This record gives sequence, C-alpha cells and structure tokens, in this order.
Amino acid sequence: MDLAHTRTGSGEPVLLLHGITHRRQGWDHVAPLLAREREVWAVDLPDHGESPDLPPEYRGDIGPIADAVEAFCATQGLDRPHVVGNSLGGLVALELAARGTVRSATALSPAGFWSTAERLWARGVLGGAHAVLTLVPSARLQAMLGTPVLRSALVGLLLAHPSRIDPAQIADDLQGLSHPRSSFATMLANLGSWTIPARAAVPTVVGWGARDFLLPRWQSGRLRRALPDAAVYVLPGCGHVPMGDDPELVADLVLAATRPRPAAHA
Repeated sequence: MDLAHTRTGSGEPVLLLHGITHRRQGWDHVAPLLAREREVWAVDLPDHGESPDLPPEYRGDIGPIADAVEAFCATQGLDRPHVVGNSLGGLVALELAARGTVRSATALSPAGFWSTAERLWARGVLGGAHAVLTLVPSARLQAMLGTPVLRSALVGLLLAHPSRIDPAQIADDLQGLSHPRSSFATMLANLGSWTIPARAAVPTVVGWGARDFLLPRWQSGRLRRALPDAAVYVLPGCGHVPMGDDPELVADLVLAATRPRPAAHA
C-alpha cells in the first residue's frame, strides 16, 4: 500500500503515525524540530487523510494497519526506522516494536490500555463528537473555532491548549472526524479487538499527557504492568494530542528516545 506521506530532514529515519481520524499534518509543528537531526516521514495511515482505503473486509483491528505500515517501509527502502505514534498510531508503534521491525518505538497516549468502562468512554466521546460535527457546516465550524470558549468546548477533550493552534488548522484536522472514512465505524464497534502488544526487545518510550481526558494518564499504570521494559513519562500540560499542545516537548522526547544507546559491555 502506497501511503500518503511527507518526507523532510536527514539522518536516521523516524516514522510519525497519527491517531484515529487524524492526519499526518498533525505533526507539522513537531516535524521541523525533528528534521534538524532525523529524516522524518509523516504518514497518513490507511483509510485516513490522503492514503488509500482499507479493504472492504477490514474488521476493525490494528493488525492490517501495522501490516500496511510495514509494507510501506519495505517499498520505501526504510530498514527498521524509529517509529513514533499518537493514540491509534501509538498502539501501532508498540505493535511494530513487538514485531521487531523498528529500531525503537515512542508512543504518545497509546490506545488499547483501557478498562471496559474506559473503552466505552472513548467510543462514546469519538462517536458523539462525530455525530455533533456532522451537523455543522465547514464554514460554520471554522467560525465557531474562532471563539475561544467554543474552541475549548469542541476540542478540549483532545487538546489541553486549543488556543495554541490556528482555528483553521483545527477545522481541517476535524474533517476526518466529521466526515470519516469507512473504517471509523468499524473501528469504534471493535475497539475490544485492539489487544495489547507483546513486550518488545527494542527500546520503547511512552509519553502520556497529564491532561489527557480521552485516555486518562492512569492508563499508563496498566501499560507499565503489561510492558515493564518501557520507559514511561508524564507530559505536563499536554492533552491527548501533545503534538499540538507542546511540540518542543514532544520533539525533545522523540530525539532522546531515538539517540543511539551505548553498547553493553560483557
């Protein structure tokens, strides 16, 4: 699958994966900071952004998405890149780490570490937001996002600091939620199939937004138990999409996570 992507910078390759209904442009404020030291590949996941559709028989699990990312890397000649993902993309990053097909994985508020009630909450928030946004014309939505109070009401569960992002960019980002591709409903109906990946042999770092109200940061405790080798950090002042709240902090985390490790001595 030829995934839509943007490539910048030079150095060791870093693959950036977004969350459900988001798009590669969600990394636009982080990518230039990473490109000073890394070759950066921001990718639209299958059935998102400008990438091709998933097959009609898709059943809502993350396996085919991880497969598509692996196939993309093979097509582009990317041999075990570093991978960084947010939410759905974070879970895919951890899955690729478990498969051993990446050099390292950095996951930002990864999905899949929820209880049953927390999974229902996430499904309700995303499904409810989709239902509301479908009723708002695009021009009206951008006007609403220009009002600080309405902007916080619309995206406050995703961003801790909505005022830091241009309303037009937020409106474009929300198009994937107001008019999602065919996989969205399938994914929501099958979030229970998003299983926790196995422990990885490659370096794994997790950053969780301190003010994440979609996947609350206490889910990181469940991640610590399932993946005890992962280094877990709380991202102060960040919500579910920390790339928008604090691009510099996210870039620092990713650069630190992707630097070469000293060789172990016998």
